[in-house]
Order: sequence, then C-alpha cells, then structure tokens
Amino acid sequence: MNKLLFLIPIFVLIGTTVFLMKDKTAELENLVPVAFKQYLNCTENVPTNYTCSSSQEFIDTYNLFMTQTYSPEAPYACAQFIIYKKLYSLTNEEINANQYFEQCYINENVRAIANTNECFFKNFYAPYYLLCGGFDIYAYPPYTPYSIGN
Repeated sequence: MNKLLFLIPIFVLIGTTVFLMKDKTAELENLVPVAFKQYLNCTENVPTNYTCSSSQEFIDTYNLFMTQTYSPEAPYACAQFIIYKKLYSLTNEEINANQYFEQCYINENVRAIANTNECFFKNFYAPYYLLCGGFDIYAYPPYTPYSIGN
C-alpha cells in the first residue's frame, strides 16, 4: 500500500509532463533576428584565405550550391530574397523577413549539399549563411556531421 501511495504522484508527474510536452516540437527557427547591416558586418569578417577551396570537391559543392540558390531552378524564395536584398541591404530590416533567406539558404536541399564537403561547410556555408544569418543551431550536430569549432 505504501508503495502505491509513493508511485501515484510519480505517475501523475510523468503524465502531466507528457501532456504538457506533446504539442511542443523541436522546430528550428531563426533564433537571433539579424538585420542587413549586421549581416554585412559579419560577412565582411569571414576569412577567405582557406587553402582547401581549390579542391575539386569544394568547387563541385560550390557550383551545386550556386545552382540550387541562384539559378532559374532555385526555389521561389531565392528570387524573392534577391529582390528584397536589393531594396533593403543597407538598412536595419531583418534579412529573414517573410522567411525568404531561410527558405532559400537554410532549406533541407541546400543544407544537404553543404554537408557533402567539410571545407565548403566550415569555411563558406556555415560562416556566411548559418552564423552570420542567425541560424547558428544548424551549424552543429546533429544537423551537420562537422564541428565548426575545429
């Protein structure tokens, strides 16, 4: 009987926790809103002198990335972001207004491309699009096999 009285509050606590957490999802989002001026200042400080960029794997990944984000086959959000960027690039407007930045550069396909080459991911994609863009969470496992700290 004493064990039953001890277990009831534990089951109630577990049930309450499950009930409260059932609608919570680990939905990723732009956790730190970034303005165009902040983004430009950040990207100006990204080092560009990395030797691995001359490898064929890097070049292939870069070309595939550019096709996915800047070609006529690119998602609609990419074209919209380019227009939006032209209008607001020197302002304090958020770069991810209407989620154009996210839907263009942080989508599953683009992240899969970036994750195919460590040099591309660590030296180009993560600094320019994830860290400067305010999507830091995607720059670390489990969303990438690479550790950008190394």
